[in-house]
Amino acid sequence: MTAGWRLAVSVAGLVIIGGGRTGQGQAPRPMTLVDLRQVPSVLDPQLAPDGHAVLYQLNQVDWKANRRPGHIWRQDISGGAPIQMTSGDSGESAPRWSPDSTQLIFLRDGQIFVMSAGGGDARAVTRHATNVSSPTWSPDGAFLYFLASDPRTAEERARLQARDDVYAFDEDYKQRHLWRIPVPAGSEQAITRGDFSVTSYRLSRDGTHIVMHRAPSPLVLDNPHTEIWISDASGERASRLTRNDVEEAGAEISPDGSQVLFVAEANQRLEPYYSGALFLVPAGGGTPRLVLPDFPYYIDRAAWAPDGRSIFAVAQMGVHSEIFRIDVTSRAATQLTNGRHSLPIAPAPVWNLAPAAGRLVFVFDEPARYGDVWTLALTPGAQPTRVTGVYDSLERTFRLPRQEAFTWKSPDGAAIEGLLFYPLDYEEGKRYPLVVQLHGGPWDADKYGFWGWSDYIQVLTARGFAVLRPNYRGSIGYGNTFYRDMIGGFFNHAHLDVLAGVDALIKQGIVDPDKLAVMGFSAGAHIVNKLITFTDRFKAAASFAGASNWISLFAESDLRGNRTLWFGGTPWQKNAPIDKYWGQSPLKYVANVKTPTLFLVGENDTRVGLAQALEMHRALKANGVPTRLEVAPREPHLWLEPRHQLFKANVELEWLERYVRGRAYVWETAPAETLSDSVKP
Repeated sequence: MTAGWRLAVSVAGLVIIGGGRTGQGQAPRPMTLVDLRQVPSVLDPQLAPDGHAVLYQLNQVDWKANRRPGHIWRQDISGGAPIQMTSGDSGESAPRWSPDSTQLIFLRDGQIFVMSAGGGDARAVTRHATNVSSPTWSPDGAFLYFLASDPRTAEERARLQARDDVYAFDEDYKQRHLWRIPVPAGSEQAITRGDFSVTSYRLSRDGTHIVMHRAPSPLVLDNPHTEIWISDASGERASRLTRNDVEEAGAEISPDGSQVLFVAEANQRLEPYYSGALFLVPAGGGTPRLVLPDFPYYIDRAAWAPDGRSIFAVAQMGVHSEIFRIDVTSRAATQLTNGRHSLPIAPAPVWNLAPAAGRLVFVFDEPARYGDVWTLALTPGAQPTRVTGVYDSLERTFRLPRQEAFTWKSPDGAAIEGLLFYPLDYEEGKRYPLVVQLHGGPWDADKYGFWGWSDYIQVLTARGFAVLRPNYRGSIGYGNTFYRDMIGGFFNHAHLDVLAGVDALIKQGIVDPDKLAVMGFSAGAHIVNKLITFTDRFKAAASFAGASNWISLFAESDLRGNRTLWFGGTPWQKNAPIDKYWGQSPLKYVANVKTPTLFLVGENDTRVGLAQALEMHRALKANGVPTRLEVAPREPHLWLEPRHQLFKANVELEWLERYVRGRAYVWETAPAETLSDSVKP
C-alpha cells in the first residue's frame, strides 16, 4: 500500500465525533457546538463512467490549521469500506474520472494532479502561472480543460514587490480564460483570449464543441451581463447565443449538438427576477425558449439525458427539493424523487449526470444525514440508491431534533410555510422559548436537512429552545408571485409573514410569548433589522451581515441589480426613488428599537459590510439599547474559519441565554485548547 492512499475502516467513526466514538449500547447524547463543527461535509460526487465507483470530496475541520481542508475519497458501488485517495497537507478538490475510468484528476495547490484510480502517487499535470479551476477531461481522454486567471505582468509584479500598490477600485482584476493541455504531457494551449472572463463551460458529449458563459469581467457586478457562447473544441468559430440582462447558468449542448439548455431567473422574455426556469436555444443561434412556462417550482440545475429527448432537473419545492424528468417535445415534467430531503442549491457541486453509466449521482441532505451520496438510474421507475455511509453514526451517537413542515396564514391571507424544530425533551402542552432563524438570499428557502454550523439548531433544541425557520415571501419554490413580492419594496410582507408564524406557534401552545428571539443572515438579517424597529416582542436579536441603510448600501455593495427592482431605480438617477430607499431602511426607525441586539460582520465582507452594522450598532448604543458589534478579521460575507464560526455560535448563545432566559452561558472551546477570558466578550 503506497503513501498516496489508505483504507478507512469506518469513515463515520473517524471524522464525526471529536472526543472518541460512542460505545456500543450507549444512549445518544445532545450535540455540542464542537460536535457540530466536526461533522464532515460531502461535495462534488462523481460517478465513474463504467459505473463501478464514486469519487467525492470530504471536508473535515482542522482546528490547528483553523480551516476545513478537503480530501478525495472513493466508494465502490458494490460496497465495502470507503478508500481515502488523497491526503495532502493543503487539501484536494474537484475529482474527475478519466473517460475509461482508470485514472482520476483533482486540484491541489491550485494545479491539476493525476493518479491511478486504484490509488498510488499523484503527479502534477499543470504548472500554470496562476491557480486553475474547473478541470474537465475531453471525452476521448486526449486533453484536460481548465479555467485560469491571467497572470500579472512583470511590471505589476515589480510594483507589488516595491509596495507601489495603489490600485483602481473595481479595475484591479485579471480576466479568466479557458485552457487545455494534452494528456499525458504537453504544452498548455489557450482556448479563449480577450477582454472578457469565462465563468464556466461544458464540452459537448462528443468533444467537438464547447459552450461557455462569458462575462465582461470576473466581478460579481457583471454577473447579469454574462452571456452564452459556443465554439469548436479548439476555441475557433465562437458565436454568441444570448443577448439579455439576466445571468444564465449551467449551459449544456444537447447530445445531437442541435440545442443548448440553460437555467436563468427570468420569464419567457428573459426579463429578470423571476423564478429559476429552464430554457433551450438553438446551437446555431436563435431565440431562447422557456421549456415549462407554467412550472410552479424553482429549477436550480439541469442536464441532458443521453438520448437527448429529455432533461433531468433539480426543482426547489419549498421545504424540500426533488429531481424531475422533463420531456423536451411534450414539455411534461415527471417528479422522480419525493421525501424529507433536499439537494443544496447551486453552485454547490452536489449533482452530476454520468451518461456512460446511465445514472445521476447527487447528494441528499436529510435530517439525520448531512449529505450522503446517492445515485439514480435514468430508466423509468428507478428509485434512488444510497452509496456512501459517511453519516451512519450520527443518529446512533447524537439526539437530533424532530423537524416538520409548519404552515400558517399571513395577515393578508397568504399561505406561508417553514420548518419547525422541537426541543429535544418536548412535552405537549408545555410552552418553550423560541428562536426564529431567517435565511439569506432572499432567493433561497429553508428545506429538510441536517443543518450546519451557522444555525446550530441541534444545540439550540438541546438547550430547550424551539426553532422556526420561515420561508417568508421572497423565498423560492412557491411560484413567481410569492418570489417577486419584494419588487416595489423589500419589506412589503416578509416581516409580517415572520410575525404571523410566531403568533401561530403561540396559538398552538408550543411557544412562550414572553421568551422570543430572532436571528438571521444577510437578507434574513435585513429582516431582523426591520423587526426590531417594528416590534419590541423579541427579547433578543442577532443580525449577521444585515442592511441598515439601503441608500449607503447601494454604493457599498458588490451586488446591486436586484435592489433597483425592489426600490424602483437607483439612488443616483434623476428623480431617484430616495423616499422609497430611505422609507425601507431600518435606520430610519432605529429610535423605536428596544430589543437587545447583537451585530456580526466579516471585516472583508463586500456584500453587506461593516458600515451597515456600524450604523445600527452606534444608533442603539447612543439610545441606551444593549448591543454589541463583533467583527471577524479576514472574513467575507459568510465566515469560513472554524474558530470564528465557533465564536459566532458562542457569542450568540450567550446573548440569547442572557436576554431571553436570564441565565449564564458557559462557552465551548475548540479541542485541545483553552480560551482565556480575555478573548470572550
